[in-house]
Amino acid sequence: MTPGVRSQACDVLDVSIVMVNWNAGQMTASALASISEHTRGVTFELIVVDNRSTRDDSATMLPGRFPSITFIANSWNMGFSAANNQGIASATGRYVLLLNNDTMQTEDAISAAVRYMDGHPDVGALGIEHRNADAERSLQGSTSAFPEPWRELRWLLGLPAATSDRGTAAAGDLERDVDWVTGSFLMIRRACLDDVGLLDERFFVYEEDIDWCRRAWNKGWKVRFWRGASMMHIGAATRPFIRDKTFAHVRTHLTYLRKHHGGAAAALFYGVMVARLSAATSWQTVKWMIGAAPLSHVRERWQRQIDFALLRSGRHGIERTDD
Repeated sequence: MTPGVRSQACDVLDVSIVMVNWNAGQMTASALASISEHTRGVTFELIVVDNRSTRDDSATMLPGRFPSITFIANSWNMGFSAANNQGIASATGRYVLLLNNDTMQTEDAISAAVRYMDGHPDVGALGIEHRNADAERSLQGSTSAFPEPWRELRWLLGLPAATSDRGTAAAGDLERDVDWVTGSFLMIRRACLDDVGLLDERFFVYEEDIDWCRRAWNKGWKVRFWRGASMMHIGAATRPFIRDKTFAHVRTHLTYLRKHHGGAAAALFYGVMVARLSAATSWQTVKWMIGAAPLSHVRERWQRQIDFALLRSGRHGIERTDD
């Protein structure tokens, strides 16, 4: 059977690969081509969800160039979590792989990951080694420990960060159970997905992977990092179209803290962050008054401060315009 093509002789595909696109059609096309080029040992399907790309021809180019994919075109930007959930709902594979569109397969990592999961039935979700797109293909971190309120407070107050390798993979680890693996490559066992559920759509973008992995651990599933397979993660696919990535991050993080650590932790984070944003805005205003910063920087800081103080959705930090 040709990889990536459905066959009636194949009752169940090995893996459903879900990818979200937003105004990055050429990068998504490169990611899809690399999958087809390198993935040989398993049967798979490709599901691409387009979040209403308006700045390129993604909606026509991708299904035209890759006619075998399942292409879902949204009429508006539903957010990263919701779009992934749409893809998951269409998935039929034994495993579901959430894969960023700013990734490139450089070896048959997907087949290797499927074989690893087949041999480790106690593992609910798997992440693999990430490499940067530099000449050396240097290592890129793709695991970490769960955020904890006391660490957040130290960071917000400008205190030295507490270092710990708990819950994350060290450089020499071939495999290790970790708190969470990044959603740029998140392979999930079907039974685990059915047990844990979909991504939480309150996370418009960012930290949906941390939240999902925490829920998996809470259900008794292992989340594992394995260095036996690798891929290249370029990053920043949608950066040109993001209005304020900093706001989107901190707003999403507030949602995470409130969900997993309660209202008091979220309120503390909110109060200190508002103070930090106010200080940054004031300093930028002073710099503008003495001619050391453009007015656009002042406006950006003020907008970020207002958006966060009013608890606007993380969506406000992503879309420059709704057109």
